[in-house]
Amino acid sequence: MSADELKEKDKEKRGFSFTKLALFLFMVIFIAGVSMYAFMGINPIDLFADGISGFRNRVFTASSEQLSENIKKIASYDSSAKISCIDVSGDLAVADISSVRIYDSDGREKAYVPVNLKKPYIQAYQKEILIADLNGRYVSLISDGRLLWEKTLDEDLVNASLSENWILLITESSQSGYKRAIRAYSKDGQEIAFRNVSNYYPFDVFHFPKFNQALFVVNGIEASSIEANGFFEFLDPKMNQKASIRGQKEVFARGIPLEKERLFLYGEKSLIVIDSAINAVWSKEFTDSTLTAAGVIKGKFPVLAELNTEVLSRESRYETTIRILNADFTQKAQLIIDDKVTSICTMGETTAVQAGSEVYFINTSGEIMDRYTSKSDIKGVYLAAKDLAYIVSAGTIDRVQIQVTHKFLGIF
Repeated sequence: MSADELKEKDKEKRGFSFTKLALFLFMVIFIAGVSMYAFMGINPIDLFADGISGFRNRVFTASSEQLSENIKKIASYDSSAKISCIDVSGDLAVADISSVRIYDSDGREKAYVPVNLKKPYIQAYQKEILIADLNGRYVSLISDGRLLWEKTLDEDLVNASLSENWILLITESSQSGYKRAIRAYSKDGQEIAFRNVSNYYPFDVFHFPKFNQALFVVNGIEASSIEANGFFEFLDPKMNQKASIRGQKEVFARGIPLEKERLFLYGEKSLIVIDSAINAVWSKEFTDSTLTAAGVIKGKFPVLAELNTEVLSRESRYETTIRILNADFTQKAQLIIDDKVTSICTMGETTAVQAGSEVYFINTSGEIMDRYTSKSDIKGVYLAAKDLAYIVSAGTIDRVQIQVTHKFLGIF
């Protein structure tokens, strides 16, 4: 091969290598530009307009502004005061002994209702808010910030709940030989049915239309047993008992509806899933752990907080496994948190896990998307949307814009 041919071949190789390098650099610049636009909201073209120095300032300014916008104090209160909060149609309702106020996500007060309560307690369904005075006798219903009706009962209130068609109350029974009473009211405040209870102490009552339109679910503790025993009773709208489930030396925490007309019930050492005919579909018992909280994601995926009792006994520290289950109850994902989890709430695909002074926002894959840290213990977490939470700590109520999992170019 002649010298001229060798030179020509060498030139072709260098040209090909330069093309590969240029293509590689283009891909790096393209990915960096898309990342800046998707995650920081900054157009990479500004790099050429502002120069390196101006662009750097824009990046740090954007990061600082984003941080201040993600967390915003919307209200404050006396940390020694008794308050009750609930999310309602994207807003937050806050009740104290003298008022119920509704704040939007920017902290603007949308409604004010004066009250006189001993121990405020509120529940919400869509735009309706049920106000109850626990240990007192006052109950009322407001909608869109307007008082619809109010009344004073003849017995002290223990608990209350609100659903699509029903207002359900538990009161201390005034009749001899009975412990408590369960009362069902229509949405216009008319009492429809009641049931006096003598053999156990009901402390929660719910109506889950997606589970069974014709059943009330009552959660209580058996009174006849030496040891505390959880008790679920299922009543029809006329307060006739249709079925019951008893725990084995444990108190049930609550019930959560699942898709396909099923109900997820859990206690400290067991959980059970039942269908609308009160037949067991699936169950599980826990020996080396204790369930401290649970929820259901999108009506499909149970999420559990299992406190490792062996680690607690052996090492005197908390270790909690957050376990997300598939619709068939096999494990979908898990996450370990070095603290005791006290509450779980869900909205869409977002799960808020409260542990001490922190809240972890995780997705359905068990990945931490965002985290909130308080200077004091958190009193309540309320998810108003998959990317919006209200967090109540000592004297402060913050709105948190959750940084949910991003989609690359909006398609993945």
